[in-house]
Amino acid sequence: MRCAPLRFALLVGAIVLGGCASVPPDSGFGDVHQAVADQTGQSIAWNPKEPVGSPASDDAILPLLKDELTADRAVQIALTNNRDLLATIEQLGIARADFLAASTIRNPILDGEIRFPGGVEYPFELGLTQSLIDLLQLRTRRAVGAAAFEAAKSRVTGAVVNFAGEVRIDYFDVQASRQILARQRIIAEAARLSVEIAMRQHTAGNISDLDLESEQALYEQAKLDLARVELSALKARERLIIDLGLLDAAAELELPNGFDQLPENEPQLEDLEATAIERRIDVRLARQELEVASLALPAAARSEVLEELSLGVHHEREPEGSSNTGPALEIPIPIFNRGAARRERAIATMRAAQQRLAALTVNARSEVRIAREELVEARARAEYLRDVVVPRRQRILYLTQLEYNAMLRGVYQLIEAKQSEASAQHDYVVAQRDYWVARTGLDAAMSGVSAFAVRDEGRDAAGSGLFIGANRSESKENH
Repeated sequence: MRCAPLRFALLVGAIVLGGCASVPPDSGFGDVHQAVADQTGQSIAWNPKEPVGSPASDDAILPLLKDELTADRAVQIALTNNRDLLATIEQLGIARADFLAASTIRNPILDGEIRFPGGVEYPFELGLTQSLIDLLQLRTRRAVGAAAFEAAKSRVTGAVVNFAGEVRIDYFDVQASRQILARQRIIAEAARLSVEIAMRQHTAGNISDLDLESEQALYEQAKLDLARVELSALKARERLIIDLGLLDAAAELELPNGFDQLPENEPQLEDLEATAIERRIDVRLARQELEVASLALPAAARSEVLEELSLGVHHEREPEGSSNTGPALEIPIPIFNRGAARRERAIATMRAAQQRLAALTVNARSEVRIAREELVEARARAEYLRDVVVPRRQRILYLTQLEYNAMLRGVYQLIEAKQSEASAQHDYVVAQRDYWVARTGLDAAMSGVSAFAVRDEGRDAAGSGLFIGANRSESKENH
């Protein structure tokens, strides 16, 4: 009987070791890495054993920026170097700790007392108890912990995929803002030349004060528009700098001069809806949260009522020197708290998870349809501008140039034709950017992340018809 406490401790230790055996040592990073690669085609790097240091320099990134920066390369650099993203991945370590806690039972409690009757042999009592509910529900707690760990991996995966979409959108913003800025400078320069010509004509008495003031007003507006586009381009660049994790804001970013060609065709809606439900991360996460709630429900009420139920051994030595050892049991009496609150909470949690999964299943199809319609509209607009509007504006400029050379058109009409052609080029750049943003949005809708809804602010200035000067009065050409 004297070995009973030792046997009890060894039994508890064996159960604890068995409960900890299935906790993954890599915190589930391998699964997240594979899921991100499947969704984005990119890889992520994370080593929890490496110390976290402050970013001292850009030495590791700058060599990657020497070549032309594509959207895929920007995403790869950001996934490796962005500290906000790395902080999100660190949540895997917290999830592993929670899984470890769910797979571990509470420590046994040793209590004792010594009495001093005055004799040589001091009587004492020793007790070793262990929470019985931990032992009884260890399998359930491990199952709930495993399901919660899977849900945590899905949340991290979704955050990484969402961030990759944000980087792509920021990349397209920078690409578009540079082209728009170049065309806005053409508009501003044309307005400046128009003012110089108007001033000379006004000095010669060929145009009125009103005509001169109108030209100067158009030039001032063009300068204001140029300043707005320059600020928009700066903000777009800074967002991409933040995504890449660069310290040096002046680092050179060599981007292609134009967007990639539009693909030959777009995916069919039927194919998209068929695969979205199985592929979406938010739907998978909702299923995992429902599994967590379902596994936790049966034990919710019992765990509160029997939480203090303990089993152990008791050893006592009497003053006369005799001793005895026997089992010990502590049983709570459920008079006031019968576990109703915890049971109701568990039921409500499970029902909420069921409703959320049902809602996501419905919403997912709608989001995919909307995303594809946005993609189709952006493609049609880009193709129309490319095939109809821009060529027509270019031909108008060409014909105006011919008539100007033949002295059939005036300089103001030539400048107006040039500004209209630049405005059409601007609209085409915006349409191309909108197409690639919409394509990123479709990928996001298929993945169940919200990249298609981010960073809409800041693109207004670059995409809102800022070109002024196409409403000139033709009466000035008669002077």
